[in-house]
Amino acid sequence: MPFWKHAAAREGSGIFCRVGLKRAAHEILLAALSWLLVWCAVAEADPTATSGLLAEGTRWETPFYVSNSGVDGPTLLVVGGVHGNEPAGSRAAEQIRHWPVLKGRLVVVPKANVAGLAAKTRFLPGEPEDRRDLNRNFPGDRREDGARGRPAQALWQFVEEQQPDWVLDLHEGYEFHVSHQPPKSKEKSVGSSVIYLKDPCLDPIARRMQEAANGLVSDPARRFVLLDRGPKKTSLVSACTRHLGVRGMILETTFSRQPVSLRTRQHRAMVNVLMRHLGMIDRDCVDVLTPSRPCETTLVALYDGPGTSAGSVGRLTGIVDRAPGMVSNHLGPADMRPAVLKRFDVIVFPGGSGSKQARAIGPEGRKHVRSFVRQGGGYLGICAGAYLCSAHYSWSLDLIDTAVFTGWREIEGVGRKSMWYRGGSAVVKMQLTDEGKKLFPDVPERVEVKYQNGPIVSPKQDPELSPYRVLAYFRSENALYEPQRGTMIDTPAIVAGRFQRGRVISISPHPEAVPGLHSIITRSIRWLAGPSPPASYEHCGGPCFVVEWKYGRAARHTDRAVGSAVAAPLPPSGRVGRAARGYGALERSLAPVQRQLSLCAGASSARAVVGPD
Repeated sequence: MPFWKHAAAREGSGIFCRVGLKRAAHEILLAALSWLLVWCAVAEADPTATSGLLAEGTRWETPFYVSNSGVDGPTLLVVGGVHGNEPAGSRAAEQIRHWPVLKGRLVVVPKANVAGLAAKTRFLPGEPEDRRDLNRNFPGDRREDGARGRPAQALWQFVEEQQPDWVLDLHEGYEFHVSHQPPKSKEKSVGSSVIYLKDPCLDPIARRMQEAANGLVSDPARRFVLLDRGPKKTSLVSACTRHLGVRGMILETTFSRQPVSLRTRQHRAMVNVLMRHLGMIDRDCVDVLTPSRPCETTLVALYDGPGTSAGSVGRLTGIVDRAPGMVSNHLGPADMRPAVLKRFDVIVFPGGSGSKQARAIGPEGRKHVRSFVRQGGGYLGICAGAYLCSAHYSWSLDLIDTAVFTGWREIEGVGRKSMWYRGGSAVVKMQLTDEGKKLFPDVPERVEVKYQNGPIVSPKQDPELSPYRVLAYFRSENALYEPQRGTMIDTPAIVAGRFQRGRVISISPHPEAVPGLHSIITRSIRWLAGPSPPASYEHCGGPCFVVEWKYGRAARHTDRAVGSAVAAPLPPSGRVGRAARGYGALERSLAPVQRQLSLCAGASSARAVVGPD
């Protein structure tokens, strides 16, 4: 009900008496004034996003990012990656820098120890022992002592220039503080804690941050605790609170026995609490991991939750992050929802156990992954991920028309055995098809690749799925039992297909484990992230244009019925109704045209088909 009707209806049960009209008019005036104030604040705001480099020209060179809302408010500095063996803090900071700031400034340094992160070591590589720990190199008792070493000096100078009101340093411990029982000679790990100096103003905020993180924890032995004794002297946060009068905290997750996706979510949940408290954001941003605006980077979601192999996840992370124009984000079961998935181009399910991955994400998660691909996303399944995307099992995603060689056989002298299991890791021969050679031009036609019980597939001939195309065949096999012999040679090793508007590649072996075959992964991702076809092409009697908005990102398509694509300003992600604004810009950019605009409610998508009158 419009607010003016609502205000009047409350008086006299819909009878417009004089008192009711006065009160309704009063509420209308107040509402109008409120909207006017909001409009003026937005109009005067001049939001900007800038970036730069610390320690430029040295091996410590690392980026920083500043989001200025244009509205007066606090400055929050978020630092990650001070210790190179604590990747979740760095990755969470990189994600947080994309949050929409409505008040004040958000300053982010996601990779403070860029060399340590690259080397996966806690310390500053190559620095003398007394300066190797970046978080012990900041001013202690006296500010004039300054920071020690080039990385700390560059960061400390930057902090002084930015003059933050708050500092959050994102770290990870090696064990859970609440349950860690170290030998008497060792200190207890500070993993899963909020470290700050006790303060009546900070105490309630710290408790809310603790509660937010613990909302993601089911095991009491892994719960977050508050450590209000303050950070160690000469640490970054200690120097900021001592010498700059800044309020600061160290937010520690725990890297032991937990995936990166959970740890980064815990970091985001805690930072989210503070930013909402400060009025810097007006909504929950825990699900925001990537830019909302169109960008040239291919955004890759890598599942790292239960059922995955740490080795496969680690290798895939390195391959994607080293590839130009690509960036990976780790997702867990809690992320298998449209609010998160819609921000990515491709999702990757790595090696491990397909059934365990399916069980971990659950029926709802599987439904959302299918929907992501159906609407134009890409899916890459490797070994376990290839089982998951098949059409074979009750828990399968049914994305590609593959049946799997399996079943139980009675093995003489051994007993009843399942045929999917072929023993330990092996090296097998693989040959690319002509189509495979086109997609992977820098890979030799015949190669050797690691194999570890990936699916042996054949067409299932599901009438609801498109036939797949073979990109590579196995030319040798690994067999543990007699009934398996001869069942792997000359079967597909890599297949590709479409699932409605999305693309799928299923890889049975492990090319990510062979250095010379890494381009199979990156080229697969680039193909999967390519433009998806519209749901249908309307033939408009001549050259026509199809322009789509999907999740706030551009997707431009052509085929025989579609002429040159036209770029247009995009509507904000998640605001279906605003798609008309982007369409209006397209309309103004063309001669008079025949137009059709279809909106999919709740899908953040719009499609315009335009052609000559």
